[in-house]
Amino acid sequence: MIKKTYLLMAILLLNIGAIFAQQEYVFTLTATATYKGDMIGNDDRGNMMIAARSKLTKLDMDGKFLAHYYPMFQGAITCIDAKDPRRILLYYKEYAYVQFLNQELGMAGSLSIYSLNTRPEPVSLDDLNLTFTSLVCLDEYNESYWVYDENTTDIILLDHNNQIDFKADALDQIMDEEPNPNFMIMEENRLFINNPATGVYIFDENGSFVRILPLMGLQKIQVHKDLLFYTTSSTLIVHDLKTGKESYNPLPVLGFKDWSLASDINPMRISFLTNDGLLIYSLDKIY
Repeated sequence: MIKKTYLLMAILLLNIGAIFAQQEYVFTLTATATYKGDMIGNDDRGNMMIAARSKLTKLDMDGKFLAHYYPMFQGAITCIDAKDPRRILLYYKEYAYVQFLNQELGMAGSLSIYSLNTRPEPVSLDDLNLTFTSLVCLDEYNESYWVYDENTTDIILLDHNNQIDFKADALDQIMDEEPNPNFMIMEENRLFINNPATGVYIFDENGSFVRILPLMGLQKIQVHKDLLFYTTSSTLIVHDLKTGKESYNPLPVLGFKDWSLASDINPMRISFLTNDGLLIYSLDKIY
C-alpha cells in the first residue's frame, strides 16, 4: 500500500512538472482603464481600439485616452483591423459598410494613406454586390483589403479604389461542410481564417490555400511571425507554426469579453476587455 502511495505521488509530481514545463510566459499587470466595450484590437505601437457598438475609443499602451470616433450611423462594429496605426479598418456588417480611419480616428474615406478625401464616406460593399460580407481585414503590405462573402464563400481582395482585384480559393471548395468562419487576419503574407468547427485555414498572399491547423472551437486568433496565439477560458495557448509545439500559459483573468495582443512591442502586451473595464498585462517570456 505504501509503495502504491509513493508511486501515485511520483506520477502526480511528474504531471505537475510537465504542466509547468509547458508554460512559456508570465503575466504582469501594468495598467487598468475603466473603458468598456464589446471588442478590442491593437496597433503595432501598442495602442488599443475599443469598440462599443458603433463607437471606437483609442487608448495608448498604458490605457490613457487618445481619441474617439463616432459614426453618423448606428450599428455595431463587427471587425477591427488596426495593426497599421496609419490606416484603421472598421466593418459594420449590418450595413455592409467599411470605414477607414487615420491615426487620429478621423474619417479617411480611402485605404491609401496618401489620398486626401475632402468628403470621406464609408465604403458600401452593397455597391460591389458583396452585401453578405461577414469578415474584413487589411492586406499586410499593400493598399488593399480582404473580404469574406458568406453567401458565395469567396475570399476576395479589394484594391485601394475599392474594386475587386481577384478572388481567392472559395472556402466551400476546401471544406467538407458548410463554412462558418468567425475571424480573419493577415500576418507575414499569410491569410488566416478561423472556422471553429474545422480549424484554422492558412492561405498565401495570393489567396491560394496552403494548409489547415486542426484547432477547433476557437473564437479569436492572433499571429506574430510564426507563433499563433489563442485562448481557452483559462489559458493562453501559443502554437508554433513551424514545429507544431504548444505552450500553455494560465490566464490572470477569467470571464473576459475579448482580448488583444500587442506583439510588436517588447515586452509584448495583452489586454483583456471585461465587464468592469480593461486590464493590461505585459507578457514576459520565461527563459
